[in-house]
Amino acid sequence: MTATSTYDKFRSMVSSGTNTERTSFFSDAIFAIAMTLLAVEIRVPEVPSEDLPATLLEQGPQYFAYLLSFAVTGAYWLTHHRLFKLLQGYDANLQRINLLALLFIALTGFASGVLARYGDQTTGVVVYAVIITGMGLSYTAMWQYAWHRKLFGDDVDADLFSYLRARSLAVPIVFLASIPVAFLSPTAAEYAWLAVLALDAILVLAYRRRPAVVNQAARPAAT
Repeated sequence: MTATSTYDKFRSMVSSGTNTERTSFFSDAIFAIAMTLLAVEIRVPEVPSEDLPATLLEQGPQYFAYLLSFAVTGAYWLTHHRLFKLLQGYDANLQRINLLALLFIALTGFASGVLARYGDQTTGVVVYAVIITGMGLSYTAMWQYAWHRKLFGDDVDADLFSYLRARSLAVPIVFLASIPVAFLSPTAAEYAWLAVLALDAILVLAYRRRPAVVNQAARPAAT
């Protein structure tokens, strides 16, 4: 009989399990706070009433930053919901990766503010792109880790996982690629972010033409 240390016993008792609800609820709270705080960056103008229409139009960069950040954060909330719906369990490392992803989610208010004020400058665009890239790669890491550790149910086969992973990479690839573009033209880099929509549409069309694999047994062994 192999001896087990007190530390190993502690890890086995509290660091893994099948109930993911607490992690999901905590993550939902972070998302809710982060998405609410995005609106704080839109300032109410303190100007004479006759100047209000023009002033509101001048705040276009704030509206753009808010809508973009809300859309990206909302998309990752949906991703988080789908991920945890498919999970049958968790372990400590998955929770750590989740916390890393939430770190970037909590920074979206800062990123939105920087983009609103400095969206016409390279630094402002790069800061925003770096934060969104970090967010996206964190989620890709969660998908990959959960697959590697066999935390998904049997319905998630290799083909389905490849689709989920490919979609998770669309945002970070586009935003990462936009960083060098920002050094040439910040505006061009912002337009380049629209490529996320095109890439996602391509993935949907490609995988719609692929027949679903039923009961595929090829799964990586946990290590």
